[in-house]
Amino acid sequence: MLMLRGRATRWISDDFPGFVEIEFDDSDGVTHRFEEKAAAVDSGSALRAGSGFPVDVDIACRPHARELRGDTVVDVVDLAPWGTGDTGATYSVARELLSWRSPALYSDLSVRARQAVALATFARWRAAVGLRAAELVTLEDHLWQWMTVDGPDAFRGWYESHHLTGLGPGRPFPDPGRDQVAALGLDERDVRDAVRAIVDITYGGLFGGIESWWSLAELQTVGDFTARHGVPLAPAASFLDSLWIDGDWGRPDADVVARWRAARRESSSGRGLV
Repeated sequence: MLMLRGRATRWISDDFPGFVEIEFDDSDGVTHRFEEKAAAVDSGSALRAGSGFPVDVDIACRPHARELRGDTVVDVVDLAPWGTGDTGATYSVARELLSWRSPALYSDLSVRARQAVALATFARWRAAVGLRAAELVTLEDHLWQWMTVDGPDAFRGWYESHHLTGLGPGRPFPDPGRDQVAALGLDERDVRDAVRAIVDITYGGLFGGIESWWSLAELQTVGDFTARHGVPLAPAASFLDSLWIDGDWGRPDADVVARWRAARRESSSGRGLV
């Protein structure tokens, strides 16, 4: 879970479970203040009516985007995990105010890490249902290659090198994979939609700015599909080597990618996306 560093500035009420005023400064120097349950922001039981305020606290947050302000990158977050702040509001904050702590959520992860979750899960789903279509195996390899593509020449060679990246809505699944899907009693449209979602986690944000919810929505599509066959998403905790706040796309090295690929063989344990 991503955490935003803030301050508890005063005790507001003894009404159960106790309420404090918390605040933080955004990247423009504006101070935002909210009322919050003391227990929510105080893991060490340091907050009470007689505490020496201000007290440093952490506020659960969720990433939306990263923006370049001059020479500085700022993170745009909301405070939705604990219901803090105004519904739908986002805040631009400095990276140094952000940290991570357990439990792991898929929204914590960079786009490449989310892509790895989807690929590991989809490979386990294929194994579970016995689908060994060569074009799906090579598509997975193609998307794994994106993890370490470096430079414009390598990108151009990679980008259009697999035909399934153009599998749009309404287009039939290509043979011979289509025959295998039918022989296994699988719904071709569902498989096509899952493949499209796996591709769009990466391809949907390659040009221009990206927002966190785009790849999360596609990951949810993959997870909903595989879960119907008893295969939940691979656990977010296996992919914490690359966090959104350290670079929205992420820059995993070859060793990290090798560990991620090995997660295809690990047991799953469900966690919410956000």
